[in-house]
Amino acid sequence: MNRKPTSGTRSKVVIDVPTELDTILKRHREIPWARVAEQALWQYARQVALADRLASRSALTKTAAKDLARSVKTGLRSRYAKASNA
Repeated sequence: MNRKPTSGTRSKVVIDVPTELDTILKRHREIPWARVAEQALWQYARQVALADRLASRSALTKTAAKDLARSVKTGLRSRYAKASNA
């Protein structure tokens, strides 16, 4: 398990949740929801940090990335159109 960096200070985060989710959270007060949320936030933050590191080393410009994405999408659309017509 990855360990989070330790620091002496903590911040409070307040989130709005749908009523259905709130009902489940209240029904299961035995679960440490703050810890569950913190772990989920850390997991996502690590993914974002990795993406940032990869992007910072990339020579690919935003325009080139958009062109590449458009090309991939066009190719996939064509491929699946052919497959559905077969």
